[in-house]
Amino acid sequence: MNGIIAEVARRGRVTCSEYMELALYHPELGYYTRYRRGPGPAGGGGDFLTAPSASPVLARTLAGLLRRLAETTGEPLCLVELGAGEGLGLQELLSALGDARSTTLVRVVAVERGDWARQRLAERCPGVEAIAELAELPRPGGPAVLFASELYDALPVHRVVMARDGDRLVLHELYVEAHAGALRWVDGPPSDPAIIAYLEGHGISLCEDQRAEVRLLTAPLHARHLGWCGLQGLALVLDYGHPAGRLYDPRVRRNGTLVGYQGHRVVWDVLREPGDCDITAHVNFDDLSATASECGWENAPVRPLGLFLAMAGAAEWLPPAVARGEPLTPQEWAELAAFKRVVAPSGMGSDLKVLAQGRGRVWSAYQALATMPPSEA
Repeated sequence: MNGIIAEVARRGRVTCSEYMELALYHPELGYYTRYRRGPGPAGGGGDFLTAPSASPVLARTLAGLLRRLAETTGEPLCLVELGAGEGLGLQELLSALGDARSTTLVRVVAVERGDWARQRLAERCPGVEAIAELAELPRPGGPAVLFASELYDALPVHRVVMARDGDRLVLHELYVEAHAGALRWVDGPPSDPAIIAYLEGHGISLCEDQRAEVRLLTAPLHARHLGWCGLQGLALVLDYGHPAGRLYDPRVRRNGTLVGYQGHRVVWDVLREPGDCDITAHVNFDDLSATASECGWENAPVRPLGLFLAMAGAAEWLPPAVARGEPLTPQEWAELAAFKRVVAPSGMGSDLKVLAQGRGRVWSAYQALATMPPSEA
C-alpha cells in the first residue's frame, strides 16, 4: 500500500490540510521532500513549469532590478529566495549578474525544505546559504529582498463545501479517509472555528454546493518572513491567485481551485497517487496584503507578471534581432517563444500575479524604479 495512504488509514481521518502536508512534505514520502535521482518537479523533465523554469527572462530581469536597487540605495543587498527548489532560477540570476554580484549582493540565502533540492542548489550556486527555514539565520543588518515564486500556493489548505441541511445551509469540511486501499472524501463539521472566522472575515458567503479552500497558514508564515527582514525590506511574491472577492466567486470557481499536476497534465483527483503528484490551490492575495499592513509594510497593486516584467526592464532581454527587425535564427526564435511564455497576456504573463511589498529605503528605491512601460510596449 502507498505509504501515505497507510498513514491516513492509521490516523483514521485527516483534514485536507493534514493530507497535503503528508503528500507534499512528508520527510521520506512527500512530493517535494522525498529523495530524487532524476529530474526535479519543475521544468521540462518534471511535472510542471514555473516562471523561472519556463524562461530565463524572469531571473535576468530580477538581476537587473537588484543591480539598480543596490546602486540606488548605495549598499549591496541580502537576497532571500523562499521555496528555491533546486536552484534553477537562482543559478540564472547569479549568472546574469556576473561580475556585478559582489557589488549587488552581500549575501544570498535560499530557503528550501527538501534535502535533495538543497544539495543540488549548493552545487549549482556556490556561495549561497541553503537552509530549510529562514528562522535558522540571524536577521540582516542592511536591506533585504525576499523573492517567493509559487511558494504560497503550495501551502496546505482546508477544503470546505456549503451543504443543505433541511431549510438551511451549513458549512461542512471535506476530510480524507482511507477505504479499500485508496483515499476518498468524506464531509463533517469544520475542524477549526478559524475556518468559519476566515470566511466571515473576508466577507465570503458560499452558495449551495460550492466548494472552496481556506488556507490558514499564509498570514502567520508571511508575517515571519517579513519580520525577519527588519526595517529595510522588499518582498516580491509571484503566485497564482486573486483577491478574496474574485477567488471565491461561484460564477467562475464553484469547485474551488484545488488541483494536481503530473507529467505536465492537470490531475483533478488529488487523492490519487499521493506523493507522486503536485497539489496546489490559488492564493488569496488579500491575506498577503493585510499581513504586510499589520507588519508596517506598504503594498503595491497586484500586477500581472507580464506587466511587472515590462516595468522592471524585461525588454532588454529580447533577442537583439527583434529590435533591429532582422530575421531570427532558430535559437533566437526559441528565446523569443520562451520570452512570450512568461510575458505575453496569453500565458503566464496574465495568469501569474506579482505583489510587491516593502518598507524603508529599499522600498522607496523600488517604487522609483518600478515605472509603467510606454503605452506602445
